[in-house]
Amino acid sequence: MTTNDRRFGVLVLPDADAPALLDRFRRAEDLGLDQLFLPDHIGNIFATEPAWLDGWTMTAAAAMATSRIRVGTLVSNPILRPPALLAKEAMTIDRLSGGRLELGIGGGIMESDHHATGTAPWPVQERVARFAEYVAVLDGVLRGDGTPYTFDGEWYSVRDLPTAPGPLQRPGPPIVVGGQAPTMLRVAAERADAWNTNGRPDASVEENVELAAAHNRRLDELCEQAGRDPRTLRRSVLLWAGTDPVTGPATLEELVERYTLAGIDEFVLCWPDDQADVGRFEHLAGTIVPKLR
Repeated sequence: MTTNDRRFGVLVLPDADAPALLDRFRRAEDLGLDQLFLPDHIGNIFATEPAWLDGWTMTAAAAMATSRIRVGTLVSNPILRPPALLAKEAMTIDRLSGGRLELGIGGGIMESDHHATGTAPWPVQERVARFAEYVAVLDGVLRGDGTPYTFDGEWYSVRDLPTAPGPLQRPGPPIVVGGQAPTMLRVAAERADAWNTNGRPDASVEENVELAAAHNRRLDELCEQAGRDPRTLRRSVLLWAGTDPVTGPATLEELVERYTLAGIDEFVLCWPDDQADVGRFEHLAGTIVPKLR
């Protein structure tokens, strides 16, 4: 990998009113960042007081408010969205954006999303089994030929889903699997275009880098077992909590150097929670990031 292969993105929480979020989206593009992501939870998982808008609706707004930056979710939530619905949403936003969607998908781990939607939290084994089928449906719909799609699994079934006109990107929008569990790694190796890790918020920078390196080694093995060149799977990290270069102990330059050695080639910053930190974030995005490409 060369430094030209590196990409830098930003995760924007939908924790403000729409005009403020649209301003952040445009600012992210003006700063020259490559990717703009939103999360997909029913509310703020860290607090109950702040405003919180729907992540997928605001992803559509981001697609319309920008013209170059790639837009997507980090990550979409199977608790809230059946796979057929998510596939249609992804197809629609890929067309709205002119082919700029990056479709991040997670396992659905927040009990608050279950409680808000009146569903029982899934046991771990059920959640991972659901995830494999969930990604299979998305992959089948978005990379299909536009004909009606049918799937019959243990946890999900889809019958004669209309799939025309299909997404603009071919063979389909890049699928980003987010997660660190063994099943998530296996599904990433078999079906994804990229894998994303956010590490552990309670771990040190060194521990999180070592964790990413171990997962990357396992991903290489799983890719080879699946008959795939490991170099075709992009590796991404969300820099947050203890690895946030705006508020954490390490600089962006240090983080990029260390994570690159661990096999990471994409770096997602977080839009600051504190307005006082926005200036530092914009300095990193606008001045430091170009030097690291």
